[in-house]
Amino acid sequence: MDQTAVRALVDSLGSDDAILEETVRVLRDSVPGYDDVSTESLLASARRNRALSIRTILDGRAPAPEQIDEPRTLMEERMGQGVSIVSVLAGFRLSMSVILRHLLDLAPRHGVAADAALTFSTLLWSLGDAFTTQAVVVYRDRSIAQAVADSSRRTQWIRDAVVGVLDRSGLHAGAATFDLPLDGPVRAVRVDLGPGDAGDPAGRLQDWAERAGARALAAPRGEGAVGILIGDVGPAAPAAGVTVALGPPVPLADLRESFDGATRVLETARRVGWQGVVDVDRLSWRMGILASPEATELLHARHVEPVLAEGPFGELVLEALGAYLQHGMSIPLAAASIPVHVNTLRYRLKRYQELTGADVRELQTLIEASWALSAHRGVGRGTPSEQL
Repeated sequence: MDQTAVRALVDSLGSDDAILEETVRVLRDSVPGYDDVSTESLLASARRNRALSIRTILDGRAPAPEQIDEPRTLMEERMGQGVSIVSVLAGFRLSMSVILRHLLDLAPRHGVAADAALTFSTLLWSLGDAFTTQAVVVYRDRSIAQAVADSSRRTQWIRDAVVGVLDRSGLHAGAATFDLPLDGPVRAVRVDLGPGDAGDPAGRLQDWAERAGARALAAPRGEGAVGILIGDVGPAAPAAGVTVALGPPVPLADLRESFDGATRVLETARRVGWQGVVDVDRLSWRMGILASPEATELLHARHVEPVLAEGPFGELVLEALGAYLQHGMSIPLAAASIPVHVNTLRYRLKRYQELTGADVRELQTLIEASWALSAHRGVGRGTPSEQL
């Protein structure tokens, strides 16, 4: 191969600015997405493609995909301009077609033999394959990085929104991005998983919300999750062992108030051992267990501590008392639920009365014992429908 002829060919190719003008025209006429890309940007990429083609011809071999930087430059620029990868790759192929056409036109003028021109053509198509391979890798890596960044921004916005640290513009920007109503109602939500559950609490929240006919934006927080609930909640239970604590419905600007409510609900649910979906309405008077620690301590000392002093038998007495309260003071139903004989249940209730001095037939005893026993239950002892 005549190297002087080759040098003259590539010098002529490098000074042929008709390549640049034709590339811009073809891209605008043929490839969707390039209407908003500036002419300067298109000319710059056409120059890069021409320089890369000349370098490949002079090297006499096509580079490996990882040896070329131009795909990263092009992909990052075009993705930032909103051009799809399909259009980027189509545009590159058209740009290479223009370069190749001009090369084949110039080759005879500089005495480059037909077989050499065919070799150059093959090299440029191999270059196109390497460029495309590297461009796809760049697109994949950038897409993954963008998805991670978007997820991180979404997570941080949810956390900031529920605790009330966003200013008005930040709150409204997120509402527009995530399609949230500004005037409400929305609810803050907190989620706990059961002991030993290594699942994804944010995913559990979104799964439950979908089954309940609502929508949730969820983010991990500590060992649980927080979220914003949009829409009415239907009668769907979360996964076993999961506690979903709902704050009151509020406008988005008052989300911190709802978050504080959800936090109190969750703390109370933990104390009384409730799981499933819980809110103030379901917990009812049990919200006072944490709100009034003095009363809780007093009633625990009055109705639980004397019984616990009996050791394992004391736990059986408290079990009998809980069954009795849960089943509307029905001896037969309470005995069947444990299960024990009705006389065994009567004996254990009698021992409770002897140990505490309380009368299970009196309203005050029923109220106080329900309070004290609920506070004593601890986490993980059942669902709301099973508790006092």
